[in-house]
Amino acid sequence: MLFYFGWASTDAETRALGLRDTLFRFSTADYLLRSVDALYFPVLVAAAVWMAAAALHHREERDPERTARVLRVLRYAWLPSLPLLALYYVAPGALNLVVPLAILAGVLLSAYAYTRPADRRRAARIWVPALLVAVVSLFWAVYAYAEIVGRGRAAETTATVADEFPAVVVFSKQDLLIRGGGSCVSAVAEKGSPYHFRYAGLRLFHVSGDRLFLVPRYWAPWDGTLYVLRDGDPGLRVEYVSGRGYRAGEC
Repeated sequence: MLFYFGWASTDAETRALGLRDTLFRFSTADYLLRSVDALYFPVLVAAAVWMAAAALHHREERDPERTARVLRVLRYAWLPSLPLLALYYVAPGALNLVVPLAILAGVLLSAYAYTRPADRRRAARIWVPALLVAVVSLFWAVYAYAEIVGRGRAAETTATVADEFPAVVVFSKQDLLIRGGGSCVSAVAEKGSPYHFRYAGLRLFHVSGDRLFLVPRYWAPWDGTLYVLRDGDPGLRVEYVSGRGYRAGEC
């Protein structure tokens, strides 16, 4: 589930940025790490729901006659998900997370109510399809939540790339044709230098293996270029510069 969430959120993020996750060659560990911080809140909510369900189940076992009326109502807990499912095809964006959560909760509550009390054979006939629907709904909900997280990360990236991403200076023997977006190029005047071109106004977007992904400081998904360089190339020298003083006059 962690891997699936990491992939889904990264896929949504990169698509919102006008890219695709396959471009960066993320590893399994990358997808797992990218899922951890976004799952704190859902895991806490799931734990709270689990504890509340356990407490209610304990109360039902102690006083079944008092809770019988509630169980009769909960047998139809799956019904509200039907109109929501119909509305989903009218407004999928607004209900993309609500519908699977409603189906998940409704199916589990209905299965519980129908099997209290019940023999094992009857419980198996109800719980097997109910759990199948619940698992499918869970993956749907995870994907929907991952899309929300991914789009949020993309918006944050767009807003902070100029000020918060590492500033980069590239020296090169040959002209790399890096132009526009707030980047600048100048000739290296030092005698004896093996490099002839200096590129500034760049930001480190991502690192994957020996590949560096750079963007100009005013990069945006709707107007920007992603440059890919190989770290360790003998014709290149890459410097990472810190401090706001450099950013103020880098070009």
